[in-house]
Amino acid sequence: MEDKKHSITLEDRGSLSISGVKDIYNFDENKVALETSLGTLTVTGEGLQINKLSIDDGNLQVKGNITSCIYSEGRELKDKGKGILARMFK
Repeated sequence: MEDKKHSITLEDRGSLSISGVKDIYNFDENKVALETSLGTLTVTGEGLQINKLSIDDGNLQVKGNITSCIYSEGRELKDKGKGILARMFK
C-alpha cells in the first residue's frame, strides 16, 4: 500500500490543514497528537478544535491559537498512557 502525500498549511496561526493523516492518538484544547504518512505530529496551542476530519481522505483541519507543530519518530506517543505490560506484550 502506497502512503498518501503529506502536507501542512497554516493560515495566520489560527487554521491548520493537514493531509496524509493516518490516525489521531489523542486531542484536547491544548494538544492534538496524530500519525501522518511521514511520522508522528504533535500540534500544540490554545482553544484547539477539530473542525473537519476525513480519515478516508486523510485530511484534518484544526482551528484555534496554534503555537507549534512538532514531528517525532517512533511510537512514543502511541505507547504513552499504556501500562508497562501492554507495551511489553504487543
